[in-house]
Amino acid sequence: MGRSATVVSPLVIALFVVLLVACSGTVEGSPGVVGVGEPIYGRPVSEHTRAELAVAAAARGIAPCGLLDEDLVGSFGQVTAFGLVGDLSTCHAELVPPRGTPANPVWVEVTVGEREPTERTGAGTATDGIEVRPAVGALPGTCTLYFSLPTVPGPQVGVAARWGHVSYLDGAGGTGDSAAGDDCAEARTVLGSVTDRLRSPARTGSDIPLAQQDPCRVVEKMSERGIETFAPGSRPYECLLTLRGGTDASVQLALSPEPPRIGGPEAVELDGKPFTFFRDALSCHYYFYPGAVFDTNLPSSPVGERDKRSNRLTASVAASAPSCGDAETLVLASAEMFDY
Repeated sequence: MGRSATVVSPLVIALFVVLLVACSGTVEGSPGVVGVGEPIYGRPVSEHTRAELAVAAAARGIAPCGLLDEDLVGSFGQVTAFGLVGDLSTCHAELVPPRGTPANPVWVEVTVGEREPTERTGAGTATDGIEVRPAVGALPGTCTLYFSLPTVPGPQVGVAARWGHVSYLDGAGGTGDSAAGDDCAEARTVLGSVTDRLRSPARTGSDIPLAQQDPCRVVEKMSERGIETFAPGSRPYECLLTLRGGTDASVQLALSPEPPRIGGPEAVELDGKPFTFFRDALSCHYYFYPGAVFDTNLPSSPVGERDKRSNRLTASVAASAPSCGDAETLVLASAEMFDY
């Protein structure tokens, strides 16, 4: 394969490593060998993996921006950005509260599909089948409330339903923007709306093509490399794979900031397509950006807030493996497999 390269910025590499660590995970209780039964993506799977895939698919069927009420968030201040971010399972709203400034915005986020709460939580309460647990030890001006997703119909034995969370993040560090000095007031209000929408039969999935797809579908393109096992990761847009010989690998779908033209990860060309690449101490990481850009900045925002680069996101797929050859194979298969 022909490759052309540019120099990698150590700072950008560090940022990419942080993102990978944050998104990676292990599948507790996942099978060590491929099971038997009806094939999925051309591979026989165990009943446990089949259940894991069904639960992750159900989470992908819940559009986080369909749960976050933009008008409700607008009651907290002027909304300057709204839309999907990150690994496609998070919807965020950026706003300027009445006593705030654009330099210190507030963020309200709804995330769906986590395997379990990622923070220490307090005692939970359950209403109509939805359990709510508050995160404990939050920084001033922030509040996160976790909620369980509806149980997936069918015999999902040994596989728990996934979780979501609502977060309120005060960019000013808790200077009193939250109502009545209660850091969780807005989060509780948003959570009430979210749980109402979760119970509604009118929920719809995302209209972004990449958000409608299962990253594990790349297995269909990997027959020549050999897949021993595959299962969803800690978020529903991540697939963890075991390649022939026991090598761990992963594929992640996301919306990412556009890569910088100068000082970013190494630019490479594989089979005539542009990719970015870097290697850390453990793995090779390849990224494919097909070009579709989603701007979450709102036209109604103040002039200085309409063109934030951080709110201009592009569909992307990341493939990681200890072997650069395996990572290349995965990212090339992903580039051909998914709709962007």
